[in-house]
Amino acid sequence: MKKARFASTAVGLLLLLLVIALLSLRFGAVSVPLSDIVKELFGGEALVLKYRLPRLAIAVLVGINMAVSGAILQGITRNPLAAPDVVGVSAGGGFAAVIVLLLYPGSGALLPFAAFVGAVAAAAVVYAASYQRGGVRPLRLALTGVAVSTGFQAMITFLIVKYALSSSQALVWLKGSLYARSWQHVELLWPWTLAGCAIALLGSRHLNALQLDEQTVRGIGMKVQAARLALLATAVGLAASAVAIAGTIGFVGLVVPPLARRLVGSDSKRLLPVAALLGAALVSLADLLGRVAHPPLEIPAGILTALIGAPYFAYVLFVRISR
Repeated sequence: MKKARFASTAVGLLLLLLVIALLSLRFGAVSVPLSDIVKELFGGEALVLKYRLPRLAIAVLVGINMAVSGAILQGITRNPLAAPDVVGVSAGGGFAAVIVLLLYPGSGALLPFAAFVGAVAAAAVVYAASYQRGGVRPLRLALTGVAVSTGFQAMITFLIVKYALSSSQALVWLKGSLYARSWQHVELLWPWTLAGCAIALLGSRHLNALQLDEQTVRGIGMKVQAARLALLATAVGLAASAVAIAGTIGFVGLVVPPLARRLVGSDSKRLLPVAALLGAALVSLADLLGRVAHPPLEIPAGILTALIGAPYFAYVLFVRISR
């Protein structure tokens, strides 16, 4: 029964993602008939192959990374509020990116690298600050992440206010825009997605075990802290690489895992693939809506994911509290 439910859900999400992908290739500032898309792909026309297809690929990869990262973080902390944007990863990457954009405006090529380093550094600070004798405790990790994230957000706001006249590009980046993304960005991102998802699936048994209380986990002979650290590093790598390429697209890692859990249950072997498909569909849809809602103005995908994700997240909280 569970396998059939997982299979039907996965097929349905794949079809949904395919529909969104076709619409994303077709619509934009200039509409392309479906009959011409295949011709342009094989003919090497610039509009689809050079601009829209890499942007779609980035949306899919970013959605996968953020959703799987959120599912891992929620699993290892046993906290449905844990996500890359809550535990400091997104804020750290955003702070480093804002420094490059505002203080070194001629160093745009360093932006992805700086954002990645900032995200990893923020995660390292959270881990070090939440470490106690005997290892990291899930609740302390989540609370420390919120504190560190708040601190980085305060510094970002300070820089934006100080350099207000030249902060428009930084503001767009902070909202998670996929504008002007190219195949070069795809090449930088896909290895992280592939490696991170593979490690997460291989460690799904450990992720399932970490959702139990620690005494039970230790009783079955598992090295709790080593497993938690390995999975945390995987989640950070997935989220940091996504932030480095696309900016701080929020709510994906927060909202998608609970929805995936409602669809296929909490077994990570099924949860992670469904979360990846949901994340890819959500970011792709947000980017599509951002391009077609008010052309030629583009609304950053991060704003749309927040508008889509916030009501559902409020609904999930309401249901959990009412129970």
